Amino acid sequence: MKKSDNVIKSLTEKELKTYLLLKLNSMYSDANLDADKTAAYLEEIRKTSEDKRRLMMNVYAEYYAPAKVTDYSGLPKRECDMTGEMLDFSSGFDKFIASIEEQYNIIVKQKREAVALLSLVLSLKQPYSKLLYFRYYKKMSTKETCAEMHIGRSTLFRKREVALSELSKVFASHNHIKVLADS
Repeated sequence: MKKSDNVIKSLTEKELKTYLLLKLNSMYSDANLDADKTAAYLEEIRKTSEDKRRLMMNVYAEYYAPAKVTDYSGLPKRECDMTGEMLDFSSGFDKFIASIEEQYNIIVKQKREAVALLSLVLSLKQPYSKLLYFRYYKKMSTKETCAEMHIGRSTLFRKREVALSELSKVFASHNHIKVLADS
Protein backbone atom coordinates (compact mmCIF):
# COMPACT_ATOMS: atom_id res chain seq x y z
CA MET A 1 0.00 0.00 0.00
CA LYS A 2 1.12 3.52 -0.69
CA LYS A 3 1.44 5.88 2.19
CA SER A 4 -0.76 8.36 0.28
CA ASP A 5 -3.70 5.94 0.59
CA ASN A 6 -3.72 6.59 4.37
CA VAL A 7 -4.16 2.85 4.95
CA ILE A 8 -2.45 1.89 8.16
CA LYS A 9 -3.23 -1.81 8.03
CA SER A 10 -5.47 -4.39 6.46
CA LEU A 11 -7.79 -6.69 8.36
CA THR A 12 -10.30 -9.28 7.28
CA GLU A 13 -13.93 -8.68 8.24
CA LYS A 14 -13.69 -11.42 10.88
CA GLU A 15 -10.46 -10.00 12.39
CA LEU A 16 -11.97 -6.52 12.54
CA LYS A 17 -15.14 -7.80 14.18
CA THR A 18 -13.10 -9.78 16.74
CA TYR A 19 -10.97 -6.71 17.48
CA LEU A 20 -14.04 -4.52 17.88
CA LEU A 21 -15.69 -6.99 20.25
CA LEU A 22 -12.56 -6.93 22.43
CA LYS A 23 -12.58 -3.13 22.42
CA LEU A 24 -16.34 -2.98 23.07
CA ASN A 25 -16.04 -5.38 26.01
CA SER A 26 -13.41 -3.18 27.65
CA MET A 27 -14.90 0.15 26.51
CA TYR A 28 -16.60 1.02 29.81
CA SER A 29 -13.59 0.25 31.99
CA ASP A 30 -11.17 1.97 29.60
CA ALA A 31 -13.32 5.09 29.29
CA ASN A 32 -13.80 5.27 33.05
CA LEU A 33 -10.30 4.45 34.24
CA ASP A 34 -9.64 5.20 37.88
CA ALA A 35 -9.48 8.97 38.05
CA ASP A 36 -7.17 8.88 41.07
CA LYS A 37 -4.65 6.74 39.19
CA THR A 38 -4.77 9.00 36.15
CA ALA A 39 -4.51 12.12 38.31
CA ALA A 40 -1.56 10.66 40.21
CA TYR A 41 0.37 10.00 37.01
CA LEU A 42 -0.52 13.42 35.64
CA GLU A 43 0.57 15.11 38.87
CA GLU A 44 3.93 13.37 38.73
CA ILE A 45 4.47 14.44 35.15
CA ARG A 46 3.41 18.05 35.81
CA LYS A 47 5.93 18.61 38.58
CA THR A 48 8.98 20.59 37.63
CA SER A 49 11.78 18.43 36.41
CA GLU A 50 14.00 19.24 39.39
CA ASP A 51 11.27 18.56 41.96
CA LYS A 52 10.27 15.40 40.19
CA ARG A 53 13.82 14.15 39.97
CA ARG A 54 14.49 14.90 43.65
CA LEU A 55 11.26 13.31 44.89
CA MET A 56 11.45 10.31 42.58
CA MET A 57 15.15 9.81 43.36
CA ASN A 58 14.22 9.43 47.04
CA VAL A 59 11.50 6.90 46.23
CA TYR A 60 13.73 5.04 43.84
CA ALA A 61 16.68 5.13 46.25
CA GLU A 62 14.60 3.44 48.95
CA TYR A 63 14.20 0.40 46.73
CA TYR A 64 17.27 0.28 44.54
CA ALA A 65 20.18 2.20 46.12
CA PRO A 66 23.35 0.15 46.42
CA ALA A 67 24.09 -0.75 50.01
CA LYS A 68 27.62 -0.27 51.27
CA VAL A 69 28.93 -3.37 53.00
CA THR A 70 32.20 -4.20 54.59
CA ASP A 71 34.72 -5.67 52.24
CA TYR A 72 35.96 -8.80 54.00
CA SER A 73 39.21 -8.88 52.09
CA GLY A 74 40.36 -5.86 54.08
CA LEU A 75 40.65 -3.68 51.03
CA PRO A 76 38.31 -0.71 50.94
CA LYS A 77 36.22 -0.11 47.85
CA ARG A 78 37.94 2.03 45.35
CA GLU A 79 36.33 5.25 44.21
CA CYS A 80 35.84 4.02 40.64
CA ASP A 81 33.86 0.99 41.90
CA MET A 82 31.42 3.27 43.74
CA THR A 83 31.20 5.59 40.72
CA GLY A 84 30.24 2.63 38.56
CA GLU A 85 27.55 1.60 41.04
CA MET A 86 26.12 5.13 41.12
CA LEU A 87 26.11 5.31 37.32
CA ASP A 88 24.14 2.04 37.23
CA PHE A 89 21.83 3.48 39.88
CA SER A 90 21.30 6.68 37.86
CA SER A 91 20.53 4.86 34.62
CA GLY A 92 18.05 2.68 36.51
CA PHE A 93 16.44 5.82 37.90
CA ASP A 94 16.04 7.30 34.41
CA LYS A 95 14.32 4.09 33.32
CA PHE A 96 12.07 4.32 36.40
CA ILE A 97 10.99 7.87 35.44
CA ALA A 98 10.42 6.79 31.83
CA SER A 99 8.25 3.87 32.97
CA ILE A 100 5.96 6.21 34.95
CA GLU A 101 5.55 8.45 31.91
CA GLU A 102 4.94 5.40 29.72
CA GLN A 103 2.24 4.09 32.10
CA TYR A 104 0.52 7.47 32.02
CA ASN A 105 0.67 7.56 28.21
CA ILE A 106 -0.87 4.07 28.05
CA ILE A 107 -3.73 5.14 30.32
CA VAL A 108 -4.38 8.27 28.28
CA LYS A 109 -4.31 6.29 25.02
CA GLN A 110 -6.73 3.66 26.38
CA LYS A 111 -9.12 6.32 27.57
CA ARG A 112 -8.91 8.29 24.32
CA GLU A 113 -9.54 5.18 22.19
CA ALA A 114 -12.47 4.09 24.37
CA VAL A 115 -14.10 7.52 24.17
CA ALA A 116 -13.59 7.57 20.39
CA LEU A 117 -15.19 4.12 20.11
CA LEU A 118 -18.12 5.22 22.29
CA SER A 119 -18.54 8.22 20.04
CA LEU A 120 -18.67 5.95 16.99
CA VAL A 121 -21.20 3.69 18.71
CA LEU A 122 -23.42 6.67 19.49
CA SER A 123 -23.13 7.92 15.89
CA LEU A 124 -24.83 4.79 14.52
CA LYS A 125 -28.50 4.89 13.55
CA GLN A 126 -31.14 3.78 16.04
CA PRO A 127 -31.70 1.08 17.27
CA TYR A 128 -28.12 -0.03 16.63
CA SER A 129 -26.44 2.66 18.71
CA LYS A 130 -28.85 2.06 21.59
CA LEU A 131 -28.31 -1.69 21.47
CA LEU A 132 -24.50 -1.46 21.50
CA TYR A 133 -24.62 1.26 24.17
CA PHE A 134 -26.77 -0.87 26.48
CA ARG A 135 -24.81 -4.10 25.92
CA TYR A 136 -21.25 -2.82 25.95
CA TYR A 137 -21.19 0.49 27.78
CA LYS A 138 -23.99 0.02 30.31
CA LYS A 139 -23.08 -3.70 30.60
CA MET A 140 -26.74 -4.70 30.55
CA SER A 141 -27.54 -8.39 30.17
CA THR A 142 -29.33 -9.77 27.14
CA LYS A 143 -32.55 -10.01 29.15
CA GLU A 144 -32.26 -6.41 30.43
CA THR A 145 -31.47 -5.08 26.95
CA CYS A 146 -34.45 -6.92 25.44
CA ALA A 147 -36.73 -5.52 28.12
CA GLU A 148 -35.37 -1.97 27.73
CA MET A 149 -35.69 -2.03 23.94
CA HIS A 150 -38.98 -4.01 23.91
CA ILE A 151 -37.66 -6.64 21.52
CA GLY A 152 -37.25 -10.41 21.58
CA ARG A 153 -33.99 -12.23 22.16
CA SER A 154 -33.60 -13.42 18.55
CA THR A 155 -34.32 -9.89 17.29
CA LEU A 156 -31.66 -8.55 19.65
CA PHE A 157 -29.01 -10.90 18.29
CA ARG A 158 -30.00 -10.19 14.69
CA LYS A 159 -29.84 -6.42 15.26
CA ARG A 160 -26.55 -6.83 17.15
CA GLU A 161 -24.97 -8.46 14.10
CA VAL A 162 -26.13 -5.62 11.88
CA ALA A 163 -24.93 -3.07 14.45
CA LEU A 164 -21.49 -4.70 14.59
CA SER A 165 -21.27 -4.69 10.78
CA GLU A 166 -22.19 -1.00 10.66
CA LEU A 167 -19.74 -0.19 13.45
CA SER A 168 -17.01 -2.12 11.62
CA LYS A 169 -17.49 0.01 8.52
CA VAL A 170 -17.42 3.29 10.45
CA PHE A 171 -14.48 2.18 12.60
CA ALA A 172 -12.45 1.07 9.57
CA SER A 173 -13.17 4.35 7.81
CA HIS A 174 -12.17 6.50 10.81
CA ASN A 175 -9.01 4.48 11.47
CA HIS A 176 -7.86 4.07 7.85
CA ILE A 177 -8.16 0.29 7.93
CA LYS A 178 -8.60 -1.60 4.69
CA VAL A 179 -11.16 -4.36 5.20
CA LEU A 180 -10.53 -7.53 3.23
CA ALA A 181 -13.24 -10.07 2.50
CA ASP A 182 -13.08 -13.24 4.57
CA SER A 183 -11.79 -16.20 2.60
